[in-house]
Amino acid sequence: MIMAETKKAEKKIERNEAKKKEVKHVKKEAKSEKKKPQKKKEEKKKIIKKRPVPPMPEGIDPYEILKYVHMSEKSVRNIEKQNSLVFIVNRKFNKNEVRSAVTNAFGKDVGKVSILIDQKGRKKAFVKFTEEGAAGDIAVRLGII
Repeated sequence: MIMAETKKAEKKIERNEAKKKEVKHVKKEAKSEKKKPQKKKEEKKKIIKKRPVPPMPEGIDPYEILKYVHMSEKSVRNIEKQNSLVFIVNRKFNKNEVRSAVTNAFGKDVGKVSILIDQKGRKKAFVKFTEEGAAGDIAVRLGII
């Protein structure tokens, strides 16, 4: 009887060891599938495409569209890092009209304009310039920095 119990115990141990080997084998396969040679990410210079500037609406001054430059810590950071300025604009004008107003007022090419309406009901225009340092030049000209 003791022999039968020991044989059963040995068989159980053998089965458990076989299962462990199978599990380890499966885990190794899974790890090998996950690991692929990683390519080094090269830093690319972002080139902002030049978009055609729509003509200004007739009889409208660019400063009628652009109320003032919004100044906060975040907007100063945007001037330095993202080459963009934040304007508070008249709510009835759209992105294209804001783009043409900025190019007419400051003589710099505009790459991208993003607009949002904040909680106070003001329309903010985030204007990104194509030329490097254009936002800083305009900020100095306006006496912001």
